[in-house]
Amino acid sequence: MLPIILMTGGLESTPRGLTQLHVYQNYGNAIIENGGLPLIPSGNELSSLEQLADLSQGLFLTGGEDVDPIHYGQSNAGLCGKIDPWRDQLELKLCQLFIKRQKPILGICRGLQILNTYFQGTLTQDLEHDRGIDHPYHSVHDLTTADRSWLKETFGESFQVNSYHHQAIDRLGEGLIPTAFSHNGQIIEGVEHQELPVVAVQWHPERMTGAERFDDAGPDMAAYFSHFCEMCRERSFT
Repeated sequence: MLPIILMTGGLESTPRGLTQLHVYQNYGNAIIENGGLPLIPSGNELSSLEQLADLSQGLFLTGGEDVDPIHYGQSNAGLCGKIDPWRDQLELKLCQLFIKRQKPILGICRGLQILNTYFQGTLTQDLEHDRGIDHPYHSVHDLTTADRSWLKETFGESFQVNSYHHQAIDRLGEGLIPTAFSHNGQIIEGVEHQELPVVAVQWHPERMTGAERFDDAGPDMAAYFSHFCEMCRERSFT
C-alpha cells in the first residue's frame, strides 16, 4: 500500500466572491511520482484533523503565503506579503497532531517556516530590509550542506537550488538542526529535528523534478520526495 500523505494548501478568494482551496499540482505530482498518495484537507476543525492525522502516514507542509508574525511573538512590520490566518491555524494544529503521533513531516519553503514557528523559533520578516541580504525572488544560488546530513550524503557538499522566498529562519526552533546553508551561512536552507521524523528545506524541490520540471538548475530532487515517502512507509506499515 502507498502511504497516505496529508498535503496542505491555502485559501484564496475568487472574482465570483467564493473562497477556494489552492495548491500547485506539482506538489502532489512529486508525492505521487515518488511513492506516496497525497490527500488535501478542506477544513481546519480539530475533530476532523484528528481523524485525518490517524488516517495519514505523513504530513506535507507546502509553500505559500507568509506566516503571520503573531505566531512567533512579533507584530507585522509591514514587510510581510499576503497572510492566510485559516492556513496558519490549520498547519499549526496539524504539526501538533502529527508530532504527538510521531509521524513524519516534510516542510517546503513556508512549510519550513511554519515548522520553525511551531518549535518556538522566529523568522526574519524580510531578508533585504532586516538583514541586508540580497536574495531575489525566483533566483538560483549555491548552498552548502552540513556534515553527516542526509542532504550531503545524497546530493553532495554543494549544489544549486532555486529561491522563491523573502523570509527565512532567524532564531532556530527548539530541537531543530541546520542541514543546509546559503550566503556563507547567513541563511538556513534546510533543517531536521534531532529526535522526531521532521525534515524541511527553504527552496522548492518540487520544481526541480518530474516530467514538467520548472527550474533547470541543480540536481533532480526526486530522491528528496522518495526519501520522505519511505520514511512514512517505514513508520506506518511495519
